[in-house]
Amino acid sequence: MRPDVVAEVERQHRLLANWLGTSAQPDVLEALDAAHTSDFSMVTAEGRSVGRQALLDALAGASNARPGLRILIGGVREVADLGEALLVEFLETHVDHGHTAARRVTALLQIAEEAPHGLRWRHVHETPVAE
Repeated sequence: MRPDVVAEVERQHRLLANWLGTSAQPDVLEALDAAHTSDFSMVTAEGRSVGRQALLDALAGASNARPGLRILIGGVREVADLGEALLVEFLETHVDHGHTAARRVTALLQIAEEAPHGLRWRHVHETPVAE
């Protein structure tokens, strides 16, 4: 069965918006954690390179840090099928308190049958989109 990339990208960002934008229960952070490979890495929109533990530590202290946050996802497309992983690109737009900030995201999603939608997040690179 082919992994459902769009569903996984949307699911991950629904969880993230729930964690950052509400008083979510700890199981939301646990679901975010479980979605990543053990060697996950990320280049943030600010240009910082972080590993999985640093990301989880930052998230742990950020529950409801941005009340009402919505994250919109668009233009999800597969860039390359690498056999064991898929390289995807999408537009991620954060909306809260009348402010909108967008970023173009490239993500490497590892195929993992036991994971939701058959994918785990291995690497993410965010690039801000000029307003």
